[in-house]
Amino acid sequence: MDNQEKIYYCDPVFRPPSEGNSLLIQLTEGCTYHCDFCMSNLRKNFKIRLVDDVKRDLDIGARSKYSSSVRKLFFLDGNAMVTPIEKLLELTTYAMKKFPNLERVGVYAHAKDILKKSDDDLKALSDAGLKIAYVGFESGSDELLEMVHKNATKMDFINASKKLMKADIILSATFINGLGGADNESVSKTHALESADLVNKICPDDERIWYIAFLSLMVPPGTVIYEKKMRNEFKEMNSYEILLELKLFIETINFTNKFANCIFRSNHASNYLALSGLLERDKSKILNQIDYGLKNKSILKPEHYRAL
Repeated sequence: MDNQEKIYYCDPVFRPPSEGNSLLIQLTEGCTYHCDFCMSNLRKNFKIRLVDDVKRDLDIGARSKYSSSVRKLFFLDGNAMVTPIEKLLELTTYAMKKFPNLERVGVYAHAKDILKKSDDDLKALSDAGLKIAYVGFESGSDELLEMVHKNATKMDFINASKKLMKADIILSATFINGLGGADNESVSKTHALESADLVNKICPDDERIWYIAFLSLMVPPGTVIYEKKMRNEFKEMNSYEILLELKLFIETINFTNKFANCIFRSNHASNYLALSGLLERDKSKILNQIDYGLKNKSILKPEHYRAL
């Protein structure tokens, strides 16, 4: 395959861990938001690529001998849901037609991007094949969200989640342990309690599958939080504090729907302790694992193995 036949990528590529086996197609570059903890804009200027350029990449992928094995496709980059509905719908439809065994298209989505699209727009995207949206909640604490310049509120996340579920688009939401830093017990406590309350409030009353995941804060050079750290204005939590914060979150989960299928994960490369289960059916098991980790530091991931 010569240079004219290579799919275009703007490095570094950002994708969810669960899209590791997906065909990645660059729809946008960078992100329209600038959160203090994120590095997606450090080396990129935001842009939405031309429809014809994206279709060219889809055509190249479809000509590959592996095209029949493509079952998942992910539109890069940081918040591809910001793409105007006409373009996003056209490209989703095009992708589904190009790959005979494609089951779904996925995107990263900021809550504001979801809220700006109508219920009809989201339903049209779902019907066309866009079936999962990865939304960075980060926290349910409005104080902390404002502190890290997330440009969204707890109520934004609640409303955006309900719009996705109404459109039959799977929600996969992430939170960040340690986002408020160490030596600030009240911020950590509010972060855990409000995040759990957010998850409780968005729980649907049916048995659909949805996802909640936790990452543990890492501070890469170039981010605002890194600069604060260098000025001694921010101190990272240690593994013990991280697990205590996560424990309080799990303890506060209380779904009214006892048949909820909320798949919980805390097994990202940044996490000290790999956890998984169903909220809240596996609540006791998860809490027991956290307690074991709190008492046995030797089972926790060493710092030099953690990564974004």
